[in-house]
Amino acid sequence: MIAHGRSNDLRNPLIRRIAEAVASEGIWALRFNFRYAEVRGQASKDLSREEADLREAVWFAREALASQKIFAAGKSMGARVCALASASPDVAGVIALGYPLHPRFRPEVLNPPEWPYLVKPALFVQGDRDPFCDLDRLRSELPRLKETGDLVVVEHAGHSFEPIGAKRDTFPEVREAIVHWIGGQIV
Repeated sequence: MIAHGRSNDLRNPLIRRIAEAVASEGIWALRFNFRYAEVRGQASKDLSREEADLREAVWFAREALASQKIFAAGKSMGARVCALASASPDVAGVIALGYPLHPRFRPEVLNPPEWPYLVKPALFVQGDRDPFCDLDRLRSELPRLKETGDLVVVEHAGHSFEPIGAKRDTFPEVREAIVHWIGGQIV
């Protein structure tokens, strides 16, 4: 399943492209909206409503895929929600796309509140110019996770993998990272 970021919904082009990419590999993909997106509201401060929404999506996926591994993927805030929901026994791993490790351009702000709840293997796909994630800081934090945290860096890319400095499509790199990681987790 693929969770959107704070300021968009399941129709976001990146979310749609990821769902299409994994589906083309024979991997079931579910996009969904957090309930606040349906009413043009705001996310809850502690992300508890969004975590409940993600857990409902996991339950729906489990009903549809009784014996398959379920991976929770999320973009930005959606990645934080996936971290919170990773304790669910039905979640096999987390894919964090543009994980907001700290507030914009403020890497000195430590200890993201959901970090201790991330208890499953995780893939972090980050743009090297993401103002919400200092890569050196992320690299130093990954060993603190309870399970393996793999990192793939997309060069010259921002928070949503938008190219910086040159016109190019960064999506093939994001796609390859996700498909390769899932393939390694399914074995």
